[in-house]
Amino acid sequence: MNILRLVAGGLLALICCYIGILIKRRYKEREGVYKSALEYARVLKFELSAKKTPIPDIVAQFCRGRTGEFESALLKCVGCMSKGGGTGDIEIKCLKAAECKELLGYLKSFGGSALEEQLSLADRLAGFAADRAAECEKDTKRLGNMYFRLLVLLGLAIILILA
Repeated sequence: MNILRLVAGGLLALICCYIGILIKRRYKEREGVYKSALEYARVLKFELSAKKTPIPDIVAQFCRGRTGEFESALLKCVGCMSKGGGTGDIEIKCLKAAECKELLGYLKSFGGSALEEQLSLADRLAGFAADRAAECEKDTKRLGNMYFRLLVLLGLAIILILA
């Protein structure tokens, strides 16, 4: 009977640790989305100012070989904009609804105005993404690690209680 309780406690502890890892990964994904957005804004500004490359070509070049939530949302956004539709069905799952709406607002604004306006919009996107990336990096270090440690301790407490 004691061995069964230890095994059950161990399994519950592993489940707690896994939940902690998932929470930490979610914070890391949010940070990755904003870092990708910052990198995209820099690439966009360079391509628009130096080469005057069309937006769909910039997006295709940027997303080549990358797999991430930002890149898939960016490809969907450009696809919807080329068809003349909105971006209502596009979502970035690791972001909150307001953050997703704000980021998609920036992305759908490209391609419909003069070059100077596009460059200033790229600067605004870079500033927005840099601020959010720094904020998310702090949250990852502070909250992500805290939740992970807390759930590991909870798992150890469950083992002790059941033992």
